[in-house]
Amino acid sequence: MMHNVLLILKRCGTRCASALALSCAILATPGASSAQSADQCQVTRTSGRVLVERGDDRDRLTAGEMVLSGDRIITRRRAQVTIRCTGEVAIVVGAQTRIGLDRLLRPEGDATSTSGIDVFRGIVGFLRPGGRRDGFVVRTPSAVAAVRSTEWTIEVDDNATAVFVRDGVVLVGFAEDTVRLTPGDGIDVAADGSGGPVKQWGQGRIDGQSERLGPDW
Repeated sequence: MMHNVLLILKRCGTRCASALALSCAILATPGASSAQSADQCQVTRTSGRVLVERGDDRDRLTAGEMVLSGDRIITRRRAQVTIRCTGEVAIVVGAQTRIGLDRLLRPEGDATSTSGIDVFRGIVGFLRPGGRRDGFVVRTPSAVAAVRSTEWTIEVDDNATAVFVRDGVVLVGFAEDTVRLTPGDGIDVAADGSGGPVKQWGQGRIDGQSERLGPDW
């Protein structure tokens, strides 16, 4: 399970109980609770207008700044930002994206809870080095993704979710079905939770995502 991801591509309810169980199984395998938490995350690159909402304040976010749990990060048109956390984990955020960092940093000394982020709209790429065994959970309006070591993207548009895997394996659960994605595979799921077919994405779509995410992807 070293490179597995489970993605639950639907609004959660009784129909996604089996997919949630699979997610818990991935995160509960040996090594997930013993890993050290990512104790700090820093902005390493920005381009364009990137904002951070912290409490009632909204300010420009620049390279070199630390991000905090509870921050909301917003990228404007043509903007990008890269956040690198302890353990060489990178979060690459494309243009016109909004993410929440409420769960990004676990409390000091807490090796049992799972870190993650919320993606409200836009596109985000995740780079997690091989060998990592701690969990990382990404939530969207229509999806929950439980991640270990892999390279993948998640995109949210009007509550619909798309996932693409560049490296690793992804198990996608929606309704009562689970499908397996391998490198080059992608899937689109509508806002109502109905999933399309798993297919190899064309180079044009892959290149389009890479352009939106920038040089760190």
